[in-house]
Amino acid sequence: MRSHRLRSISILATALVLGGATIASAHTEVKSTSPASGAAAKTSLTKVTVTFTGPMRRGTLRVTGPGGKVVSVGSGGRDPRNVNRLLVGLKGSLKAGSYKAGWTIVAADGHSQKGSFQFKLKR
Repeated sequence: MRSHRLRSISILATALVLGGATIASAHTEVKSTSPASGAAAKTSLTKVTVTFTGPMRRGTLRVTGPGGKVVSVGSGGRDPRNVNRLLVGLKGSLKAGSYKAGWTIVAADGHSQKGSFQFKLKR
């Protein structure tokens, strides 16, 4: 009886360790962006967001426009209403053209990640 109980405990412990390793190794990924990657939006756009599949500790979001000019206000950060989203405001009077949004995050699991996406603005 005792060896059966020890075997059951051993199997349970192994399952917990292996299951925990699977969960711990999962990385946060981009779920969506606004505007969508590769999409066109109007020059009246006032903010850019990146939403992730999981929460983050912190992050930055910077947007550059034609000629590499920074058009975001500050370095952005985690949306106070959604810990899975980065948010940055944009300066006014944006020109039509190609824009790039670059982001960095430290996910809740402690992993640092970075990426970018492009979009266009039109009148």
